[in-house]
Amino acid sequence: MANQLSAFRRFPTAFAIVAASGLAFAGLISTTSTAYAQTGADYRCAALADQASSAAATADAGKQANAKRFVSTGKKLCEAGNERAAAKQFRAALKVAGVAEAQGDSQVAVAN
Repeated sequence: MANQLSAFRRFPTAFAIVAASGLAFAGLISTTSTAYAQTGADYRCAALADQASSAAATADAGKQANAKRFVSTGKKLCEAGNERAAAKQFRAALKVAGVAEAQGDSQVAVAN
């Protein structure tokens, strides 16, 4: 009996094992989701971003600052892995600049 640990003494060891496992799993999830967001450049953060950027550069002087601000915000959202919100910013930049989104490419964004 003296060699067996009481239930009270086993609890901290079990708690430490569960806590370490939870932290390892959380770290695995965070690193894989970040890597997944950075690997595949989809239409919204590639072609749509380029189109919005060039439209913002050629916009009227009064609208150019707004369009560039939308593009900048969109690029930051792409870096964060939020392609959907980024696409909204890029489309807002196109609207401010008075440029229509290239047809056919918008269907790719909807499918993703």
